[in-house]
Amino acid sequence: MSVYKAYVYSFLSVAFSYPSEEVLDELWGGLDDLSLSLKELGIEFDVEALRRVIEESKRRVLDLKGEWTSLFSTSLKAPANETAYEMDKAARRAWELADIEGFYKAFGLDVKPPVEPDSLVAELEFMAYLIKKEMYAEERGMEEEARIAKEAYTNFFRDHLGRWYRIFTDLVKENTEEEYYKLMATLLRLFLDSQREGIEGIKDIEEYRKEVLEGSTWKCGF
Repeated sequence: MSVYKAYVYSFLSVAFSYPSEEVLDELWGGLDDLSLSLKELGIEFDVEALRRVIEESKRRVLDLKGEWTSLFSTSLKAPANETAYEMDKAARRAWELADIEGFYKAFGLDVKPPVEPDSLVAELEFMAYLIKKEMYAEERGMEEEARIAKEAYTNFFRDHLGRWYRIFTDLVKENTEEEYYKLMATLLRLFLDSQREGIEGIKDIEEYRKEVLEGSTWKCGF
């Protein structure tokens, strides 16, 4: 099942990146693999509806770009960065960001601008990387390396991605009429809800104070 999990993580990472014709073409080309992966994971989702929406979105990429900017950047309706939800706790935000970067550095990874380490895009792709890392190690009998990757996956989900994806998907669906983002938020929620099973100690972020962000110097890093 690991290969299917890794695929969905990577698909969603691309889906929430800044939209372009190339991004939509990549998603379109991966829909059959997405359908297979979700089926194998036992996740019910209307991939054909997503196919129709992506096809329609290809004809109005500029509209999608505008909605991306409105949702995740300028108007701060649904920030796509984890530490945006910690802005009223400056020390906590700094610690969270340092911890996220520590995970990446432990595996020799470096997130390069314009993507920021705490972005949804980066965190989703990191989860895919850890799954692939564990698979690679297991195939070669590298038990310690596999254990380290698996432990990092659990810890990162518990301490980071697992804490904020629910409030993020709620905000997306509350603040957009764009069917593309509604469907992607639904898929993200369904998939990550399935992945959190068995991971104990997740403390969901339940409040987002937009006015705190508006008075800060924080900027979306995409």
